[in-house]
Amino acid sequence: HTLVAGASGSGKASLVWGLLLGLAEPIHSGLVEVWGVDRKGGMELALGRQLLTRFADDAQRSVILLEEAVDAMQARARQLAGKTRQHVAAKDSPTIVILIDELAALTAYETDRDILRRANAAIATLASQGRAVGFVVFACLQDPRKETLPARGLFTQTVGLRLRDRMETAMVLGDGAVMAGALCHEILPDSPGVAYVLPEDGRPPERVRAGLVTDEVIRDTASRFAA
Repeated sequence: HTLVAGASGSGKASLVWGLLLGLAEPIHSGLVEVWGVDRKGGMELALGRQLLTRFADDAQRSVILLEEAVDAMQARARQLAGKTRQHVAAKDSPTIVILIDELAALTAYETDRDILRRANAAIATLASQGRAVGFVVFACLQDPRKETLPARGLFTQTVGLRLRDRMETAMVLGDGAVMAGALCHEILPDSPGVAYVLPEDGRPPERVRAGLVTDEVIRDTASRFAA
């Protein structure tokens, strides 16, 4: 499960489209399904809608999509119980990527308290139980505070784009990240896509940059590799 955090204009969209373009072939072949949630009214993900198996752009449909993902995940877990401890993607049992843009709109800013509660519960369940059965959460947000995302600690991989201060960098990448060289708060506004990530093997933070993805590339890929 991956959490991408960055200020407005820091390049979160480049990481989103980098993921989708990288998965285009398995999406088209049916080995991967992407269920997209875009709480910006579809402004981001609708451009490549053909790559998505399911799509929601309002609060009600978004929380239903998340809850149905939980139901599908738990059904698959029952199917695999006693047979294997690790899911392998197949056309009749694809890996499901739950892609959420502007996650905080669901977990913190939603005014309907019932939808807010249900969204946070579904995300926590997916993030805590999904990996072994092939359900992966990839989510983006601007504000990394715990109050904004109660399930922040359940994301096993975090990417820090440009952030506002050292405290936010520590929230995203861990207390020792700044001392180890992760300087998300020093990334310049004219460098969208620049980020720091923590390698899983314990090495120091690495500075990376997501590639620019144009609207033309998105449209072309979506038409040629439709889900």
